[in-house]
Amino acid sequence: MDELRHKAEAYCAAAEHCPFEVKEKLYQWGAEEKQIAAILAHLQEANYTNAERYCAAFTNDKIKYQGWGRIKVKMMLQYKRLPEDAIQKALDSFDEIEYKRILTKVASKKKGATWEQVARFLIQRGFEYDLIREIIKL
Repeated sequence: MDELRHKAEAYCAAAEHCPFEVKEKLYQWGAEEKQIAAILAHLQEANYTNAERYCAAFTNDKIKYQGWGRIKVKMMLQYKRLPEDAIQKALDSFDEIEYKRILTKVASKKKGATWEQVARFLIQRGFEYDLIREIIKL
């Protein structure tokens, strides 16, 4: 159990991870249900995992560097079973002007495409339809 706990601590120290990801990793390492519960509790207590911190980092990285919209980010965070309030707080804290700048930049990748193609591309990236209409002037 100590070996698994130390591996999980090192895994969390190397990069920001949520409990869902740690749980999956512990399963891969062969941990049993009781061990997983104890290790996750320890990691939470020692602040190796923190839902708000993870949501903020994930939201920032995916919007800024991957060009994802809020809808896609929210869906992925929900998939990882993170608390709704932590997800919403992270999404709300992302700067609106920066978000629109990123949306414009992502839209510009589709030069020469029809507005329908651009809109479809942006919807697939998880951007909100109202903002898409505003940016590409539908």
